Amino acid sequence: MTVVPFSSARFTPFDLTEWNSVAQPKLERGLWETVSRQTAPDHDQLIVRFPNLDRPVFRFERDRRGTYRLFFNDRRGWYCIGTGETAEECLSVWRGRVPRATAEAGAQAGR
Repeated sequence: MTVVPFSSARFTPFDLTEWNSVAQPKLERGLWETVSRQTAPDHDQLIVRFPNLDRPVFRFERDRRGTYRLFFNDRRGWYCIGTGETAEECLSVWRGRVPRATAEAGAQAGR
């Protein structure tokens, strides 16, 4: 039997599940218009477009080293707003954060 290695430049099924947990609510509410995928030998990308804009706004990618990056596109170009070794880590910029007062209370309780 021949085993074909999985390219480190491709999103895994877990990556796509993680992405969908972020993207689906935004698509359903109409905040995002479309998500398209572009795959090449050295990267895999998911590109987000907003309604009524002629340019893509977000790009989530995995490169050939397996690094994940999230980019924002303002009118001047692409800016990295997240990076990580996993999709979950990279996409954490869109996850809710623990409020500061709660985090401080938890830290003081652990002392």
